[in-house]
Amino acid sequence: MEYKIGYMKTCGHVVLEKAEVNGIHMALAVCGDLDYIPLPDEAEPVTGALKGMIAAAFQNDFTGGVSRYGEDYLQAAVLGYSMSPAGETPLFGPGAGFGRGCAGILAAGSNAYVYVTEGSGMCIVRITDVFGKKKAVRCISSEEGGEDILGLEKGAVLIACPECWTFEYLEENKENGKSLEDFVCLFDPDDVGRDEALDRRMAELAGEGFDGCAAALIVR
Repeated sequence: MEYKIGYMKTCGHVVLEKAEVNGIHMALAVCGDLDYIPLPDEAEPVTGALKGMIAAAFQNDFTGGVSRYGEDYLQAAVLGYSMSPAGETPLFGPGAGFGRGCAGILAAGSNAYVYVTEGSGMCIVRITDVFGKKKAVRCISSEEGGEDILGLEKGAVLIACPECWTFEYLEENKENGKSLEDFVCLFDPDDVGRDEALDRRMAELAGEGFDGCAAALIVR
């Protein structure tokens, strides 16, 4: 399987990484710190140093582990992320310190670890077939935060995005506006040949007034 990754942002922060080791594709996407979410008292603004630490953890520790142990290292890494030393804020997972909060996707081979920090206003959605139609379905919400490991196969699409973009959120809150349902066609794996092409497609979301930041992982 091969990964395609892309992102867009009008506000907030994005960390996007990609690698391949021994034929195993890996990707990382962290999106969040939205301007319209209040900054918690204990939270610190996202810095370039923090984003660099997240990228380095992926490029060094994670890829090194996958190189030694294969794609199953993802499960071992997730256990390590959830057991950070006392007094230290984890770089990944639902307790990660990333400004106002974030959503993240860490993928290797046929699985992806997804997480959302509580109260971040972010979510993870998966584009899937619902009664024969492509729909963007929320996997994890920021209401309580959470984490999960999802199986990946060719044609899979995962998106870290603001919760207010999702169809379910709009339905539950009876708000008017656009949702990802209007733009599912932008994420068609058969039509996305390169990462840059996915970036351009996602830029259309910003052009249509989607505020915030998002990143997509497409499996081909």
